[in-house]
Amino acid sequence: MKKYFYQITLICLLAVAQQLNAQDAQFSQFFHTPHQVNPALIGLYDGDFRAGITYREQWSTVLSNAPFRTIMASFDVRQPIGKGDYLGIGGAVLRDEVHVSNFTQDRGHLGVSYRKQLSGSRYKAGGQYLIAGGQVGYGQNAFDAPNVWFSDQFDASTTTIGFPTGEDFTNQRTPMFIDVNAGVMWYNVFDDHSSIYIGAAAHHLNTPNISFIEGGNQSLDRRYVAQIGGEFPLSDALSMLPAAIGTLQGEAMNVMAGGNFRYTNREWREVALRMGGWAHVANKLESGVLLNAFIVTAVIETERITIGASYDINTSSLSQATNARGAFELSLIYTQPAKARKWQVNCPRF
Repeated sequence: MKKYFYQITLICLLAVAQQLNAQDAQFSQFFHTPHQVNPALIGLYDGDFRAGITYREQWSTVLSNAPFRTIMASFDVRQPIGKGDYLGIGGAVLRDEVHVSNFTQDRGHLGVSYRKQLSGSRYKAGGQYLIAGGQVGYGQNAFDAPNVWFSDQFDASTTTIGFPTGEDFTNQRTPMFIDVNAGVMWYNVFDDHSSIYIGAAAHHLNTPNISFIEGGNQSLDRRYVAQIGGEFPLSDALSMLPAAIGTLQGEAMNVMAGGNFRYTNREWREVALRMGGWAHVANKLESGVLLNAFIVTAVIETERITIGASYDINTSSLSQATNARGAFELSLIYTQPAKARKWQVNCPRF
């Protein structure tokens, strides 16, 4: 029982530490949350419009009815401009919850992107493209003060929280703040099943104030994102989609690298299956850079619907307390097929 108590305490402390450092929510299926990764990805799909939702739940094995939960919904459309160029318009909302302290992060953004054709033709597979995108939105953080405790409140003689906090928690919700993001991407499509891409983004360019204290000044650190990937055919029906994404926010660094194998029947109403694995590496304060989790993914694609599922196998110092069970994610994306040639887009698969 005592061992279990310290395991729970450790996870709770990690939760508080993560949120006090004001880290953004992250998804293992980053290829299904483009608005969270890079504003340049707005409108980058083959179809008339796209809508998606992703749900993530973490630490439910040890936090029971109080796991971490994150949900994101997005929508984007595209408008042709000139010969081969497009304007993408979209919006996204996100809610991140840490139920140990009822800490929540709410975000909402509207964004635009402009895709410039550098070579090739939209009527043929292939060509190079450059995209620039930006987002403007709002944010707000909140928590439940009675559910938060600090180390100086812990009474070692009784192993209980027996001392007052001494903190002023008059404000349990930050004022709403403006949030600004920007990103760029270059990609080259060689044919229907061969492409490469590279992109970069910077989030929270205006470093908004997220302090709970009246008159306080706690800036939200900028989050820098770099991504690279592509699709490489292995046969007529099988291809590989390797990718890597790195984020840096304050002192926190995360890298996910791996890939999916994609099998398709290559028919008019294409159905495809994906299976893959990803390594999640993160810095752990004084412990340095360590493997945090190994992620397995499965995706089914139809003409309109894409369904993704992933599971994080915990390999961090919490693996013993969690029995290596970390997080699971589910994603659902609807893409309306293009009905006119002017809406067809040469774009890479992510």
